[in-house]
Amino acid sequence: MSRRGISIDDDGRWVFNRLAGDYAARPAYPSGLVTRLAALAGGAGARAADLGAGTGLLALPLAARGLLVHAVEPARAMLGSLGTPPPAGVTPVHAAAEATGLVAGTFDLVVLADALHWTDAELAGREAARLLRAGAVVAVVEPRFAATPFMSALSGLLAAANPKARRAPLPLQLFFAHAGAALHATERFEHAERLDGPRFDAVLRSISLVGPALGPARLAVLLAEARGLAAAHGGATWSRQLLLHWARR
Repeated sequence: MSRRGISIDDDGRWVFNRLAGDYAARPAYPSGLVTRLAALAGGAGARAADLGAGTGLLALPLAARGLLVHAVEPARAMLGSLGTPPPAGVTPVHAAAEATGLVAGTFDLVVLADALHWTDAELAGREAARLLRAGAVVAVVEPRFAATPFMSALSGLLAAANPKARRAPLPLQLFFAHAGAALHATERFEHAERLDGPRFDAVLRSISLVGPALGPARLAVLLAEARGLAAAHGGATWSRQLLLHWARR
């Protein structure tokens, strides 16, 4: 969602369209996190807006729990991976998080999962405030690499390949302030998943400051080094801590 003046309708220049296939290989969100978000929304029948929904890694399991999910995503190819027609309970919306075009005051949950850093936090917060009904929940899911030997070594490798791959702290207070809700709670969930060789490559390529940023030659070197690192640690076990930041309006 980092626009730099590029329209979301300019599919050829919108980098996330080129990442859709690799994004689909990313590990799922843990069931405990999905269940918690569904409960915060009010359970089956609740309406949720998933801003920056990508390939549906969160929208799909929320819908499987009975929520009515609007998957808002500016990359048309990402939305295309949801299928035609999309699964029951999922409504694809080709739009940016800052201007969804959805009906105001009709949502029980607005969530950004691994997406806030790609938005204008002030504008996205205002849009969340516009969408939410009174008493509804706004949430941000922040993934972090777990402090395992393999993930720590991988983090160092990625940072060496592209120093910009180290993310700045999320503008949580700014986002929640404009969403009209003081940050209420942060809950932690753990998830680890073993990735085979091709899928490990795809997940690495899906990282926007790695895959699209490095160019073919440098990327090939990085992937080879990452595979060697995985072999040295007994396999590529992708371990994460998921931080759920949420507040009720």
